Amino acid sequence: MIDVSNRVRGNVKTYISDICQTVQNKNKTPTSFPAVSVKQIDNSDVAVDLENSENAVRSVIEIQVFSNKSLTEATKIIHKACDAMRIMGYERNYGPTEIKNASDTNIYRMTARFRRIVSSVNEIEKFVTEKV
Repeated sequence: MIDVSNRVRGNVKTYISDICQTVQNKNKTPTSFPAVSVKQIDNSDVAVDLENSENAVRSVIEIQVFSNKSLTEATKIIHKACDAMRIMGYERNYGPTEIKNASDTNIYRMTARFRRIVSSVNEIEKFVTEKV
């Protein structure tokens, strides 16, 4: 099965590490802030061969940013995460938009969704950090 969720999450974490350290794969309110959730919400087949082997999938990734400081902080982080997704070839098809956090209105949350067709994990290049 083609599943790029770990590669995408790792790349987003690398790309935004200067402004956010906490990157998770669940949409629950985090224990530390700011935090980002990178979750694959669909991974359906797009192409199979005559033996019914998967050749390509439509990867749909949802990113949520949580901040207990300000909407400005959440917006800055999601914009940078959007840049990372664009570098990986994803197109944004929802958001970024503010979502009211029902469980705690003092937490600011932004959400965006992205999609692209992927034929293998290696099709998405791994981001590397520059050591200074």
